[in-house]
Amino acid sequence: MLSRTRTALCALFSLALVSHSVSAFNALASTNVVNYWGQNSVSSTGGNEAALATYCQDNTIDVFAIAFVSQIVNGQPILNLANHCGNTFNGSSLLNCPQVGADIKTCQSKGKALVISIGGASGSYSLETADAGSAFAEQIWNTFLGGSSSTRPFGDAVLDGVDLDLESGTNLGYVAFIQTLRAKFASSSKSYYITSAPQCPYPDLATQAALNAAWFDLVWIQFYNNYCGSQSFGTGNFNFDQWNDWATTVSINKNVRVLFGVPGGPGGAGSGVVTASQMTTILSSIKSYSNFGGVMMWDAGIAAKSGLAAAAANYLHNLPSGGTTTTATTTRPATTTTAISTTKTQTTTASPSIPPTTTTATPTSTQGGGSCSVAAWNSATAYNSGAVVSYNGHTYTAQWWTQGNVPTSGSPWTDNGPCSGSVPTPTPGTGCSGVAAWNSAIAYGGGAKATYNGYVYVAQWWTQGDTPGTNSVWVQGAACSGSSAKKASVAAEEPRSRNRSTSRKRRLYLAEKLVNKRR
Repeated sequence: MLSRTRTALCALFSLALVSHSVSAFNALASTNVVNYWGQNSVSSTGGNEAALATYCQDNTIDVFAIAFVSQIVNGQPILNLANHCGNTFNGSSLLNCPQVGADIKTCQSKGKALVISIGGASGSYSLETADAGSAFAEQIWNTFLGGSSSTRPFGDAVLDGVDLDLESGTNLGYVAFIQTLRAKFASSSKSYYITSAPQCPYPDLATQAALNAAWFDLVWIQFYNNYCGSQSFGTGNFNFDQWNDWATTVSINKNVRVLFGVPGGPGGAGSGVVTASQMTTILSSIKSYSNFGGVMMWDAGIAAKSGLAAAAANYLHNLPSGGTTTTATTTRPATTTTAISTTKTQTTTASPSIPPTTTTATPTSTQGGGSCSVAAWNSATAYNSGAVVSYNGHTYTAQWWTQGNVPTSGSPWTDNGPCSGSVPTPTPGTGCSGVAAWNSAIAYGGGAKATYNGYVYVAQWWTQGDTPGTNSVWVQGAACSGSSAKKASVAAEEPRSRNRSTSRKRRLYLAEKLVNKRR
């Protein structure tokens, strides 16, 4: 009898330990798997993102970033959850989503951390001043976190923090935004977290001010849709080491975790998609970095369909849970030549991690054997998935991000056959102030210059298809003089070579469109 009693007590004690371990999210772990949820991106591949609680029924995902607060209107947050929620509070444009609130509680009861993500590839969420940042922090605290409001989209569910997915706009006010929230966190018995999702080019200009001046707990880097994406692993363009250096030397929080961000599978991004095998190969190389924290994926629906989230959990959750303290000793190879066909040739003398700051070099291609109505391939131009160029009398379509790879060499270019139409004029190497006209088909890195409507513009971060003068990514410079300003008008005649949704990191789906139509 005594033996049975002891056995029963031991069983109960074991269950208690399991329950405790499930409920204790560890922000310092090197084994976390993060998924974004809320934008139904899997619809682009014929799927449908399930309710949030569906993804919390096992131990695969540790953190969910609910996407997105996509706009700030008159200081108020505007929530967009695609087709997951369409009801609003009376007299308000703010969503009222009680079922999502119930799902949040379910996930938290199973040990998941959930943060509200602000930003996205589409949206208007600038905070230009410290006062604006502090005021918006109050709104977020009362609407989603530990404050109170009569219009809380998720009812009495209290999220575990805030994620910043800033990809455009003027964002200096986010330093004060975080500092204001941190002050509130300090007086609460609940643990809260601040996370961010910068793009891999270092520094990421959209988030740089906040990253360098405010306390972050986890930063998951988007290693996709950029030259430094996961497709560049094994070359000098892959720069996880730079982000770990930022964590240990620049970040206010020297223990901030740095996570490897990848698309959840096909359809998750224009470039950087990896198989489970490729992912684990990369993870085995970077897991020894001192601040390595795990994997982030865009997004839950895609990662579940592909099985990549399960593969990541299977690999990471079998590693020691604490952050490692050794520094990786791998070195980044020289970048004077193109190592693999999916990476671009380094053409500048800058650090390997810095992308070329111009896309206006004279084309190295020659036309022959036919005539084409699309722009000629240019070795200095960065092309995204879906871009179409002409070369030696044929047109070619890029299958993923590329620069410097001659179309006739095969991947990532697909030969569409002989051209027809008039011979194109290559993108000019000179123009207003010696700068070429803006071209909607060209991807510009931070610092790149282009002319448009009589002015020189400078890109503040990576951009393609964003018209100068209408988007904050472009800063207007000096006015042109003479006839060179006319060259800017060429951009209006250039055909768009891609759907922006296939080459930008992700598209913010509007609920009313998703109800009736899938991408």
